[in-house]
Amino acid sequence: MGRKRTKLEGITSVKAVRERLKDKGLEGWQRQRLQVAQMLLEGNLTLPEIAEGAGVGARTVSRVQDEIKAGGLEKLLVKKAKGKGPESWLTKEAEEHLKAKLDQGQMRRGEDARKWLEKELGRKLSLVVVYKYLGKCEARLKVPRPHHTQQKPEAVDTFRKTLCDQLHGKNVPLEEKVHIWVIDEMRFGLQPVTRRVWTRRGVEVVVPVHPRYQWGYTYGGLEICGNKAEFLHTDGVSQEATTIFYQQLAESDPESTHIIIADGAGFHIKEGDERLPSNVRVITLPAYSPELNPIEKLWDVVKDRICNRVWPDLEQLRTAIDGVLQEYWTTPELVRSLLGSGTVPSETNTTARTVIAI
Repeated sequence: MGRKRTKLEGITSVKAVRERLKDKGLEGWQRQRLQVAQMLLEGNLTLPEIAEGAGVGARTVSRVQDEIKAGGLEKLLVKKAKGKGPESWLTKEAEEHLKAKLDQGQMRRGEDARKWLEKELGRKLSLVVVYKYLGKCEARLKVPRPHHTQQKPEAVDTFRKTLCDQLHGKNVPLEEKVHIWVIDEMRFGLQPVTRRVWTRRGVEVVVPVHPRYQWGYTYGGLEICGNKAEFLHTDGVSQEATTIFYQQLAESDPESTHIIIADGAGFHIKEGDERLPSNVRVITLPAYSPELNPIEKLWDVVKDRICNRVWPDLEQLRTAIDGVLQEYWTTPELVRSLLGSGTVPSETNTTARTVIAI
């Protein structure tokens, strides 16, 4: 049942309301309240009809009615001061400690943050309050990048600082054209690759799978300065397969020198190996540091495009992968965006433009 109307006669009048509406200095919310008051005083409409006619909610109409009854039009036209609410339990010191914990990636769930905050503040907290405090610290839920326990940070730091020197150390004549490549390999197969999909709340998402133990490999190379791409499918990874791919890179421009930046996998050909083409030089990345190699991001792109499907055989899967890779060997802009501005691209571009003729 709707709320009954309150008689306002004797408190104010329609005439008084109309006089106040003539004031050009009224704010929008004041004018709207006066229009509601006028409808109430005229007495011809129900509360829901007044709400619909004034374009406000029924609670607003009831509030106007109560305020007129409590203090007339003057009470109606005074905006209530908003309270500041209770003082936050999150002290400055606790906020700084929470930010430090977040920077270290030590909290995976809101529940982890709640347990730590309850211990830090000495009081019980709801998850709503915890998420409010996390928002205050500008916290974001992110997927961490894996970091191998055997990686040596000092080796990574040294590589970043000495890459220019290593490029200079290849002693390429200034008059000679140079291509600088980053390379890596991806294994693909008939094991399921699943990725998240958009759906509605409460809907369970299911994708078909048919696991089989068949796979192949794709060698990939992205040229940093020229934004070219080269790829090679193989049945496996080996020094023989790597030699064939290096030869493919060398033959993409036989009159030039090709500098290849690759990780130290045992099946890669290292500098000084007699199987290296004569116009190829090699720089080896530090161990367990895939984040230094920008081509790693390409494999994520490929897997996103072939996921959540059952492929009848390797040939059809390989064809689908070719469709993704073709976009990169035909569109330099895509290669450029994938390479980004990390250590290897930035240092290499700087060196190439000032020392090495390209």
